[in-house]
Amino acid sequence: MLTIITAEARRAAKQQLLVDLQDGYSVQETRARANIPWHPATIYRLRQRLQADPALALADGRHGHPVKLRGEVRDWLIRFCQAAPHTPSQVVQAALQERFGLLVSVSQLNRVRAALGLSSRRRGKKAGNSLDRGATI
Repeated sequence: MLTIITAEARRAAKQQLLVDLQDGYSVQETRARANIPWHPATIYRLRQRLQADPALALADGRHGHPVKLRGEVRDWLIRFCQAAPHTPSQVVQAALQERFGLLVSVSQLNRVRAALGLSSRRRGKKAGNSLDRGATI
């Protein structure tokens, strides 16, 4: 049966892991004493963070890729694409890199532009209605 662990419960369990590691328990002993299951590699990484900087050991960092298109960059992208809506994403990509020093993939730009309603795609013959293709009613 799958058990849902809340963020608070996970943080409390992580804090207990830190206490156990500080008290000198081994990774295996710490894992056995834990009230939720932890992968040994997670405990080893936590122990390394504890040794490197105890104040930040409990902090949860963001997983995955960093978000690049936020704040000033996103505002600039919106203004840029509204001023020139049919600009190809490759051109927008080059402008972002030149202005902000950010390398954002074209596929990511396309996803963001579509989500913001700033897509550069034009409606072609395939996207038009059936009357444009010579169909009869």
